[in-house]
Amino acid sequence: MRLVSSDRLPRKCVGQSGFTLIELVLVIVLLGVLAAFALPRFADLTQTSRVSTLEGIRGAMLSTIGVVRSKAYVQGLSVASANPPSQASYIVETEAGRSEVDWRNLCPESRAELADALEMADHIDFREIGGLSLVVNNRYTRIGYDIRGSGAPTANGCYVTYDSFGDPNCTVSLITTDC
Repeated sequence: MRLVSSDRLPRKCVGQSGFTLIELVLVIVLLGVLAAFALPRFADLTQTSRVSTLEGIRGAMLSTIGVVRSKAYVQGLSVASANPPSQASYIVETEAGRSEVDWRNLCPESRAELADALEMADHIDFREIGGLSLVVNNRYTRIGYDIRGSGAPTANGCYVTYDSFGDPNCTVSLITTDC
C-alpha cells in the first residue's frame, strides 16, 4: 500500500461562502435589464384601465340610445323637421323612468327640459367608479377623468362625450389623448 502525502490532497477553502463579485454584478445587470423592459409595461396599466372604463361607459351610452330610440318608435314618435312648441310630446316611457328625447333624432336628451324626465347620465351607473366626473350642458354629456371646459368638447382629455343634437343621429365619442 502506498501512502499519499498531504500536499497532494485537495484543500478545502476555509472561510469562503456567498457570491463572487462577478456573480453579484451579473445579477444586478440582469435585474436592471428586466426592470427597463417590465417597468414601462406596468406603468401603462393605469392608462389601459382608464380607457377600458371609458369604453364600458361608451357601450352603456350606445345601449341606452338603442333602447330609448326603439321605445320612441314603438310609442309612435317620429323625427320632427323643426323644434316643437312643447317637449312634453317627446317623452318616452322606459323601465328606468320617463326619458326626454331630442326631436331631431329621438335620442335621449343630455339635459332634460322637463323636471321629471331622465337625462343620458341618469341611465348610466358610473358614480361608483372613483375619479370620474360628469359635465352636462344642453347638448353634451361628458363623463371621464380629465374633462376640460364645459362648452364644446376638445380633442384633449380623457372622457366620453355624448352629443344629443347630432343630425341625423346622436354620437358618442371617446377622447383618450390624455389618459
